[in-house]
Amino acid sequence: MNIQTQIPKRHKWFFWIILGALSTVFAEVVSGSDLLPFFHVWGLIVELPLYMLHILVLAYVVFHYGRPRFSTLFLAGAIFGLYEAYITKVLWNPPWDEMINVGGVALFEIPVLVLWWHPFMAFIVPLLVGETALTSTRETINALPGKARRLLTTRNGCILLAALGGLFQGSNSPSLEHILLSGAANAGILGLLLVLWRRISRGQTYDIHDLLPNKREFGVLLALLLALYLLAGFFLRPEALPGLFPQMVIWLLYGAFFTLLYLNLRKTRQDTPPDWDSFAQPFSRLFGCFLVLIFVMTSAATHVFLSPLSNVIMLIAWVIGAVVGIFSLVWAVRDLF
Repeated sequence: MNIQTQIPKRHKWFFWIILGALSTVFAEVVSGSDLLPFFHVWGLIVELPLYMLHILVLAYVVFHYGRPRFSTLFLAGAIFGLYEAYITKVLWNPPWDEMINVGGVALFEIPVLVLWWHPFMAFIVPLLVGETALTSTRETINALPGKARRLLTTRNGCILLAALGGLFQGSNSPSLEHILLSGAANAGILGLLLVLWRRISRGQTYDIHDLLPNKREFGVLLALLLALYLLAGFFLRPEALPGLFPQMVIWLLYGAFFTLLYLNLRKTRQDTPPDWDSFAQPFSRLFGCFLVLIFVMTSAATHVFLSPLSNVIMLIAWVIGAVVGIFSLVWAVRDLF
């Protein structure tokens, strides 16, 4: 019997909303791209569905067709990041001055957005937080390399990451007022969602497999995601859609990442199931509030005291992120062989 049929649909759907909200916050708010995504129409009808559909569809693939490993999570996240081509057109025509453009492709944006930001901030981190806070399993944290796992399971490591996130956001925010309002508003939204989750679930504990889409739901979500690609491809910045060669580069990237993901997932089916008891329970809600405070305070301090260095900070972050992304890709290829 499929255990998923025993779970109320509203529990699964609400989990999906929280997972999508986490992905939106970590990707859009931490980057400073959109500090208030839940408070305007575009954020609610485009950004939130975009992130929710991607994380649910790709998480289904990773968890259903194999076991989560860093390589499979990273490769799925890279496929996530490729939406910056046909949906936003950023990989072809960024709204900022790209550093290097080769054959109609913004070369530096590929390792930054496809190999770093979206795999980690739009996929792995929100999936990790959602699973840890809302389920009884720890598959995502277990899949990470040892040093990353230890960093994310210690208080000092989480504080450091919150401060680095604030440093990044503060370097790309328009004003101190925006930072403070964003921190309060988004923390309030996520806090409300978590409170409602506890009321809706009534203390029931679920395996993450129970809450992710089943095969039929996956088909519906995939169809909606493809429809979003089609609509955005034609109606969002249509003038930025390039000629054949730049599109072929993106096709090759899709082909390469899907092939690597398939091969890595096939290999993970032989993995031994992890021991969930070896991991500590989630940090307290009070500590979560403390991390939000560290993030907001660091962002505000960066904007106030380091604004003349904001471009330098962003450039350093992009370079480090690109290196991390390229190294992660090498790791995923090496893990396969």
